[in-house]
Amino acid sequence: MDYVYLDTYYPPMPALEIQLGYPGETFTLGPLAAIVDSGADGTLIPQSLIDEIGAPLVDDVRVRSPWGRWRYLQLFTVDIGLETLRLSAIEVVGDDLGDEIILGRNVLNRLRLLLDGPAGRIETL
Repeated sequence: MDYVYLDTYYPPMPALEIQLGYPGETFTLGPLAAIVDSGADGTLIPQSLIDEIGAPLVDDVRVRSPWGRWRYLQLFTVDIGLETLRLSAIEVVGDDLGDEIILGRNVLNRLRLLLDGPAGRIETL
């Protein structure tokens, strides 16, 4: 399946359409745009979405922003859906400040993606 880059950003940003759900249950949220960020170690999801699905808390974690600022946030477990693929029990950080879903390497390393920057699209393989 092909996805187009989000042109609400400059330069346009690669994004996938995902679903979210409580681990082992039916997806309750989505489709949602999720930014592909191969430089992010982990996946960030707005805390409001985490609260909406009632995701189980795993732990408190200390995370660092790209600017070097440290924050304490909470780690949760969710299922992430992409097309027919279900990624079960993915640990994600609940972001209480942001409103974007950021897919980091803990998710991206499970996928085969072709980023075609000149065409502004992502192809799932």
